[in-house]
Amino acid sequence: MASITDCIVEGLKYPFNDIKKLLGFGVLCALMSALSTFIGIKSNNSISQIPFTQLPAGDIYLVAGLAILSFIVTLFIWGYQYDIIKFSIDNKSDLPGVSDILGMFIKGIKYFIVTLAYIIIPIIVFIVGIILAGNSTAAAAVTLILVALLVIAYFLLIMALNNMIAHDDIRKAFDFRQITDNISNLGWGKYIGIILFTLIVMMIISVAVGFVMSIIGLGFEIAINQVTVVSVVIAIIEGLFIDSYMGLFFNRVCGSVYREAIK
Repeated sequence: MASITDCIVEGLKYPFNDIKKLLGFGVLCALMSALSTFIGIKSNNSISQIPFTQLPAGDIYLVAGLAILSFIVTLFIWGYQYDIIKFSIDNKSDLPGVSDILGMFIKGIKYFIVTLAYIIIPIIVFIVGIILAGNSTAAAAVTLILVALLVIAYFLLIMALNNMIAHDDIRKAFDFRQITDNISNLGWGKYIGIILFTLIVMMIISVAVGFVMSIIGLGFEIAINQVTVVSVVIAIIEGLFIDSYMGLFFNRVCGSVYREAIK
């Protein structure tokens, strides 16, 4: 059985197996990053000037349209991640292609439905927490419950997505007996350890890259003195190279963990 280090190292190397496909996925991530940045800039400008509800209809439609487009792009990203996990479970060393556009979209919808199903209870608890914000004792209790539910939901969700993808059956995402048995077969400690270690590695990479990108962004800003343009350009660069790499790395590790769990 592979060690935690083996899974992480293999995951770090995996994106470089096909640079062309990595960049192909990066185009989707860059588009998503640029859209999110532009929506954020637009919203911040609106808040600093007039309430969003008092914006001209054209601006509201623009933000709403961009938000819908962002969600659609996200579905395609999730669809590709679905294939990454499948390739990892099947122990394929190559990267999936992006030619099956409809297939990616449908897989992205499945990915979204399962994710939403697993986080719906924490969302409800969060709403309750907002309602009880005036009561400090109750709010603190709800916060603790929310954190616990989010942690449980997150670790179950990863295995649930893998179980669905392995069988290509959305019902398998809710087969809790099989999901918990898979985790137990690997070992709860090892399962949680691999995921946490992967997240720590991603955090270290993000901090290092963030430092470099901040310097690059500062250089761009000094050169052209256009904050909005610089923000979008940096977002595109991060999406094309960093977000795509992170997505491949994390989902490769998750698929490898599932493959180890069902041995």
